[in-house]
Amino acid sequence: MSATLLQLRDQCIIDAGIEGQPKFPTTRLNRMINLAQRYVQTNLNGLGLKKWEAVDILTMVVAPAGFSGIPSLISDLSVDCPNMLESPNSIIFIETLAAGGIYGVAYEIDIRNFQEQLENTYLAPTTKKPIFMRLVNKIYLFPSTLASAIAYYYKAITDLASDSATTEIPIEFEDFIIKKVILDIDDILGKLQDKELAQRQLEKDINATYEKFLGKQQELNRIKSNDKVKLQ
Repeated sequence: MSATLLQLRDQCIIDAGIEGQPKFPTTRLNRMINLAQRYVQTNLNGLGLKKWEAVDILTMVVAPAGFSGIPSLISDLSVDCPNMLESPNSIIFIETLAAGGIYGVAYEIDIRNFQEQLENTYLAPTTKKPIFMRLVNKIYLFPSTLASAIAYYYKAITDLASDSATTEIPIEFEDFIIKKVILDIDDILGKLQDKELAQRQLEKDINATYEKFLGKQQELNRIKSNDKVKLQ
């Protein structure tokens, strides 16, 4: 069963040895826990965990000037995808539809390649092969003739607001929430000599646990597959 905010907070207090410490009232610890679980989620997302996939329709507005003077479609992410996780790979892809029932899949590209494709007629995006760029919390989608767009992305984990609320981090990785909070507490108390080194080690440990988790899932899938074959 997933840990509650109360359980996580109690464990952090015990493991960090800060019971009665005035520097760490409940409200501060709650915020540290929520930031820690967001930190763990971002790392797991980067490793490929698909638990927090989400989908939303984008409200695209045609901007005549667009980008570099070329007409484009623009979506405000703060409105269309307000719970998006902030990470390098937040948006998985965007599915598009153009007149005539032409579907396309747009992938994110960096600003230099984006501009080059817009200015080079040979590389220009099409309704079947659209492109998008993310800039200032907006999506710039080309070509501007697209009729609709749907974004597939990773949503941010829900903050724990009450003591009974349970974390969405998989049980296998809950300990890393506590470890991250303790790391931050030790840093505040001046017990850490090198926070960056400690954090890199924590990320390596998350990576190693994820590899074991992935191997376990693959083994379970293999067993299920073998059982199906036997039943046939």
